[in-house]
Amino acid sequence: MARIFNIYFNYDNVTYHAVVSVHSTALYTEYSINNINEDLLATLPGNKIISLSPEHFVFQNAQRHHSIMLMDAIIVAVKDHVHTQA
Repeated sequence: MARIFNIYFNYDNVTYHAVVSVHSTALYTEYSINNINEDLLATLPGNKIISLSPEHFVFQNAQRHHSIMLMDAIIVAVKDHVHTQA
């Protein structure tokens, strides 16, 4: 059964929201960020966050030119939601 939840995060003094869908495998959990502002999506490496453990979340294929501040804001929002649901 797929899990879906909403996140809210602040970036550049603006509050944004996105819908997150969760897919679990034997090796990791994948969080797909959907319904996000298209301008923000253009500064991200994609819409996939991978979690190998409850404390380790990274954007798949992240590189230096992607917005670290935005990735961090989204990861914190996902982590906060996941940890409040546990």
